[in-house]
Amino acid sequence: MTVTADAGTPDTFNTSIRYTVARTGETVSRTGKALVYTGYQWRGRGDDWREVLFVERDWKQMWGRWFTGAYDETGIDVKLTRLTSDPAVFGTSVAALKSGSTGQAIKIFGANLPTAIRPEDIGLGQGVKVARVTSSTAGEIAIDVDVAATAPVGARDLSVSGAVKPSAFVVYDKIDGLRVVPQAGMARVGGAVFPKQLQQFEAIAINNGPDGKPDTPDDLNLGTMTVKWSIEEYPAVFGDDDVQFVGTLDQTGLFTPNLDGPNPKRSGNRNNVGDVWIVAELPRASTGSAQAATAAQPLRARAHLLVTVPLYMNWFAELEGGK
Repeated sequence: MTVTADAGTPDTFNTSIRYTVARTGETVSRTGKALVYTGYQWRGRGDDWREVLFVERDWKQMWGRWFTGAYDETGIDVKLTRLTSDPAVFGTSVAALKSGSTGQAIKIFGANLPTAIRPEDIGLGQGVKVARVTSSTAGEIAIDVDVAATAPVGARDLSVSGAVKPSAFVVYDKIDGLRVVPQAGMARVGGAVFPKQLQQFEAIAINNGPDGKPDTPDDLNLGTMTVKWSIEEYPAVFGDDDVQFVGTLDQTGLFTPNLDGPNPKRSGNRNNVGDVWIVAELPRASTGSAQAATAAQPLRARAHLLVTVPLYMNWFAELEGGK
């Protein structure tokens, strides 16, 4: 993100932003303008995105959210670090590496990275070896790595010519479980009179960690997985029919609610609101365990979704003193 001052307007800035979606390699570029209030409140807009950021006192970091949508639910949390001439490592294209694998292709993202780099200049921790460097630029290094079968399970720091990214990825031996986030989501019907509020779900693979026990502090987050998504009834009353009316879920985990009501096709001419389960399924063959692969049932996880009415009125709390 390049920030330049607008010479004609105090506290106003022009921005040029470029980022890469790590999982797909897609590169996105956009431009915009921003205004800074009271020296630390950043408010920006550009290409249908809005920016609400907090500027730290030392001017070395900004953090907040880039978002779009009527309810501001579609977007990403961001943390921006002021660039210097030193090398910086931002992260990698993978969240986890499986033990006992060879030739795994990953990308390292950063800034001011060395363009002439050797495998031995990159550190990935015990049991993980850089087999070859396939390409390198100041912003991206592509490598192939081998992970020993005996590599300890756990988080790994990544170092590139002295620049370090703590806990850049984890090493795991198998997928022990699945978790849907958020565990409790909310959407609002709309589209006729009021806008819809969508809800995005993700399926996170989990390794039980060194202690081998689920739901303990050493559990490892292996990142998002491609799963089969579905909706199931959350039974609250006899003859509950919420699944038929609340909305649809696509195979990226995005729930889109139905129209605001009332709906004459529903008993009692009710609105298209209700409670459902959002369910993710991962085939056992994808878990990395030979024993698990023979099991008939896939790994499953679910989250609760409340589909409710539009936000008819938005009340803002009055500040102390009536200001």
